[in-house]
Amino acid sequence: MRDEVKLIIFSSVIFAAAYASSFLFELSRVLLLLLTFYFTGFSYLLNSRLQKAVSDENKNKFTQVFLGLTGIKILSSLILLVCFLYMFKGNKLHIGICTMGYYMLYTVFEVTLWRAKLKS
Repeated sequence: MRDEVKLIIFSSVIFAAAYASSFLFELSRVLLLLLTFYFTGFSYLLNSRLQKAVSDENKNKFTQVFLGLTGIKILSSLILLVCFLYMFKGNKLHIGICTMGYYMLYTVFEVTLWRAKLKS
């Protein structure tokens, strides 16, 4: 199965789980959509850049691209979290846990995807 299809299926499952939990916890549907689009787009960007880096002659390129994009992802996620905490007037703890939960789930997905690719 292609990586893009895996990413779309993964994103759909995560959004469905977050949407179901939004009935139990105070979470905005707009927040969930923004988080889903942001992390799916970033994962797609990371995947496409790493695909180019893996075929590069310089074998250190993959590590540099992976660490660089992961650093950018965590920094932009924290900036996004601060913006969400300012914009949405709901429970701040739920917003923070949801944002960092998305970050952790997408990071685990990316690492396991690339770990399996590099092993084969």
